[in-house]
Amino acid sequence: MLESEILLHCVRLIFGGLCAFAAIMLCAKRREAGVVCLLAFVLTFYARTVYQILLSLGIIANEGPSFFDIPVLTILFETIPPFFLLLALIFMIFKNK
Repeated sequence: MLESEILLHCVRLIFGGLCAFAAIMLCAKRREAGVVCLLAFVLTFYARTVYQILLSLGIIANEGPSFFDIPVLTILFETIPPFFLLLALIFMIFKNK
C-alpha cells in the first residue's frame, strides 16, 4: 500500500471522528428527531468509512451472503447513511412548517 493511501485513510478517520464528535455534541444540546437522524447519519457514514478502510487493507474479507453478487454488508453500508440523511432532512423540513 502506498504512503499516500495510508495518509488518505488517516485523514478520513480524523475528519470522520471530528464530524461524529460534533454531531454527538449537537444531539446533546438539541433532542429533536431531525438532529437524532443526523447523528445516526454521521455515525453510520463513519462506520462505512471504517468498513471500507478495513476492506482495502485486507483486514476483513468481503465474504458472506450476497445479493446480485454484491455482499449484503456492502449494500447496507451504502444505503443506510443516505436513508438517515433523508429522514433528517424530512424531519427538519416539516418542523419548520
